[in-house]
Amino acid sequence: MVRHDGSNAVAQARELLDNAGIASTAPAYSEMNSQLQMLLRERNEWLTTLRQSYQDYQQKLGELDSTTTAAASLVTRYRTLIDRHITWIRSGSPLAVSDVKRLGQGMSALFDSSRSAAFGYSIQRKWSSSPVEGIGLIASIILIAFLRWRAKIAVIAVGERRRMKDATPDARKVVASVLTVVVAFAFPGILFLIARWLSNGYVSESTLNASSGIYAASLVALMVELPRQLLRGSGFVEKHVDVELPRRERASTYLKVIGLGLVLAAYVVTLVGEMDHGAWRDSTARFGFLLAMALVAWTAHLSLRPAGGFLEPLIAKFGGSVIHRIRFVIYFAGIGFPLAMIVLSTLGYSFTAYELIQKAIFTMSSLLVAATLWPAAKILSSQAWAMLTGATPAKAERDRYGELPDTAGSSVSGVLGEHYLELKHHLAFLCQCALVFGAIVGIGWLWIDIFPNVRMGNPVVWNVQDTVTQSTTDASGQTITSSVVETTPVTVVHLLLAAVTLFVAFQLAKLLPALFDALVLQRVSFDEAMEHFSLVLGRFLLFGIGCFIACKWIGIRWQTIQWLAVGLTIGLGFGLQDMVRNLFGGLIVLFEKPARLGDFITVGNVRGRVAAQRLRTTVLSDDDGREVIIPNQNFVGSEVVNWRGAGRLSVIPLEVAVSRDERPADICRTLTELVIEQDEVLLTPTPQATLVCVGKRSQRIEVRAWIEEGQNAENYRDSLLRIVRRYLSERDLLAKTQPTQPPMLDQFDTLTDDSRRSRGKRNRVA
Repeated sequence: MVRHDGSNAVAQARELLDNAGIASTAPAYSEMNSQLQMLLRERNEWLTTLRQSYQDYQQKLGELDSTTTAAASLVTRYRTLIDRHITWIRSGSPLAVSDVKRLGQGMSALFDSSRSAAFGYSIQRKWSSSPVEGIGLIASIILIAFLRWRAKIAVIAVGERRRMKDATPDARKVVASVLTVVVAFAFPGILFLIARWLSNGYVSESTLNASSGIYAASLVALMVELPRQLLRGSGFVEKHVDVELPRRERASTYLKVIGLGLVLAAYVVTLVGEMDHGAWRDSTARFGFLLAMALVAWTAHLSLRPAGGFLEPLIAKFGGSVIHRIRFVIYFAGIGFPLAMIVLSTLGYSFTAYELIQKAIFTMSSLLVAATLWPAAKILSSQAWAMLTGATPAKAERDRYGELPDTAGSSVSGVLGEHYLELKHHLAFLCQCALVFGAIVGIGWLWIDIFPNVRMGNPVVWNVQDTVTQSTTDASGQTITSSVVETTPVTVVHLLLAAVTLFVAFQLAKLLPALFDALVLQRVSFDEAMEHFSLVLGRFLLFGIGCFIACKWIGIRWQTIQWLAVGLTIGLGFGLQDMVRNLFGGLIVLFEKPARLGDFITVGNVRGRVAAQRLRTTVLSDDDGREVIIPNQNFVGSEVVNWRGAGRLSVIPLEVAVSRDERPADICRTLTELVIEQDEVLLTPTPQATLVCVGKRSQRIEVRAWIEEGQNAENYRDSLLRIVRRYLSERDLLAKTQPTQPPMLDQFDTLTDDSRRSRGKRNRVA
């Protein structure tokens, strides 16, 4: 804030004159006061103009930022569009005789001493500008080389059984696969770090050219190292894969020599192609590229040859009958790709060939890594499944020569029972579908830019307009909220994703009972009603979440269907009242649990045993196999009688008279705990102890317990009565006069009022 800004010129002028010690009676006071007021008003105008100019300046800055952001976004979109279509633009002229004449000039430029001197000077400047990065690079290289050395020794030791002697073959296979991948990524990782160091920080033309060459060498090394490590002696294929490769050693030696040549060729070809910005790009670099691709085609011929190729046994073992029958197609594809790259480079599409080779290396390396780690993933997932479900595989038998093969298969134990194999196979199928879908998406994302017209196969079905709230800050620092309409296209891919989401949700909801049985019931003790409620609620939530995600994919928003939802609600209120009552009645039944599965109940005039409880209906079955479907609203509006397991359980009633020295609640709790401790007494239904009446010198307690049908209820009641009376007598709680025991009535019989009255007179306690 500016003091004396002229907002109140009269008061501020008076304040200034008072501070200067000029009295109002002075001769020049009025003139000075008018001049000060005029100056303060001018100052106020200047400050107002300055403040407005500052606000305009901030507004222009905000507009400039918005324009810059929009321009950057537009540049990114244009660059993406160019990258999609530049692949198939010719980068040079076709191969001609003049290229052969310039071959000598290109080779002389490659070995020019001035270029080596410039590169050495650039490395020296780069080291002096940032020695910490250089030291970090050297330390990283040493660390990676040490880890590779240790991992290589470990792979050989595990394969020769010098390590993990007593471990299972599965454990050795897991360790060997992981260590093989670590060893294979070591050299490409070192080259990648060197190239990254050369291209960052202080750079020059020579370091950038060398960085591009080393990047290309790292890609080729990645393509060569993994198959070489798989085929090495005492390696993964020889010791952990059940297949015989007669020419494995020869193939490993061949890959070592040819791999080194291809790595050097990738570096030299890329370096020569970058020098002098294309003066020899289509001569020396092109001839080197043609020779390298011819070498790759010859390697593919030796490895994939249908008769005699050193990888043919692997294809026959793991490719299946279909792949083995079309191995000629694989062979022609293997040798056809490098030959196609030769043709493209000859026609002047060198950049296109480089892009295709780069993507092919990434695809091949990813597939090789996935194939190497796939056995380990299956083994680890099987062990994780066994830990989650409690299903333990059968122990392998061993003799003095080692582990015997498993001929009987794995034994399944735990709480899964008959659902185990079905659940395991179904989940394995879903996981395989997910992996295949992920592989298709990954490969499609990698290769879609090579075929830009493929995007036309994903047409826009419709557009969805969403109102989005955006917040911006103005020049004064205040937040301004505005609503912007955004248009989101819904394509065929979105429809496919919505269908996949619904399929996954439906499958998971279908598998929920077995999953719940496998993962929850063996850890948490639920009764049948709670288990049924959890399954119904879980299925509803799973399918609801799937529908919500699918609606998001296809652009259905709540704003679109809210009026439809209101109409459905009104329709439910008038036309579907019974269904709504049944649904809410089902929720009440699942929460309050008036009857559990297996209970014998009477609902209105219908009697039967609870066979199933659904969200809308409950199924009762009788002894003749008939099923009665009752709407759940009857549980709310009708009288429900639960016979507590009638027809399967026997109730044991007994009565004892105890002294009045103890509280009735304590006596009932003590007797309930005593009855629960007996072996034959069921915990569900829970034994009950109830105060019947209180006399002058005693009080009578009625105890009810349940046992399974088939036992002699009269004899068990006598033995239980003796136990109860002995327990009370030892604690001086048993009264001298004991009541007559209640009759053993069938649970479906009811006592008449006369029998109850006669029973009450007969059991009266003095």
